[in-house]
Amino acid sequence: MEMKKFLAGWNKICPGCNIGRKYPDSFIGKKVRKHWEKGCISHNAYVEVYGSAEPSPKDNSEKSSDK
Repeated sequence: MEMKKFLAGWNKICPGCNIGRKYPDSFIGKKVRKHWEKGCISHNAYVEVYGSAEPSPKDNSEKSSDK
């Protein structure tokens, strides 16, 4: 389980993975998402540990506007 947490942590700071989550329709985002579909152990660990393939931008904006 510690290895999965390590891989999930790397996926959280990986520039390519961040672009893939934040800008899925960009050129790099599309390439990263194709890589994930082929099977990325780091992304799979991220999904397993954090429970979501991508954060919802609507959820983040709603939380910040409620403050």
